Amino acid sequence: MKRVILTLLIFGCISSLTFGQSQYLDKGQNGFGLNGGFSSNENLSGFSAQVGYSFSGVFDVGISGSRFGFEQQLLGEQLNATVISPFVSYIVIKQDESRPLSVSLNGAYQREIYTNNVLSDNNIDMTGNNFTLWVSLFSDFEASDAITIQPGIGAGYITGETKATDSSGTILSSSLSTAIYNFGLSLIFETSPSNSFVVTPALSMQKEITTVGLLLSYIIPQN
Repeated sequence: MKRVILTLLIFGCISSLTFGQSQYLDKGQNGFGLNGGFSSNENLSGFSAQVGYSFSGVFDVGISGSRFGFEQQLLGEQLNATVISPFVSYIVIKQDESRPLSVSLNGAYQREIYTNNVLSDNNIDMTGNNFTLWVSLFSDFEASDAITIQPGIGAGYITGETKATDSSGTILSSSLSTAIYNFGLSLIFETSPSNSFVVTPALSMQKEITTVGLLLSYIIPQN
């Protein structure tokens, strides 16, 4: 079960590890970012959506929601999970003429809610509370006047606990801490003089699990 929970944590943070609207805005710009994506590996697959806002092109706040289905059953029934994750991000170094690389620090809280028929029929609540901290590096390369390529890498640390409880108290508890590594390649298309559309294939890895994802983002500057 711990392997399944670990897989979910990586799924829950893959979009936040790869996406922050400030990395697609100029320094000093405010703006919104909208994101939708799909992720999959051998244990589960699911969709995520995210909305965020950038202050001055360096500080982000946002929230993501995800829904996943597991290949592995729990108590003989298909297991599903919903993940809600608020996050913050700050670009401590922003790429410019004298700096070829951007560096951001990021943090997120993840709340997981697990469901299936057996859990519902027996009035069992299974939830998780986890925290993620990570650092990301990325850089822009102009492919043409309308297309920019942005490769990025990230390294993070997840820690938290998952519990199942019923009327008598806790019946299952599993805690874990682990490192996670992320790679993404964003293709940034200027769809108008100000707005951008971003396509990002992404890969997240932990020593036992590799997850692939595809993220689609729309960036709307406000000034």
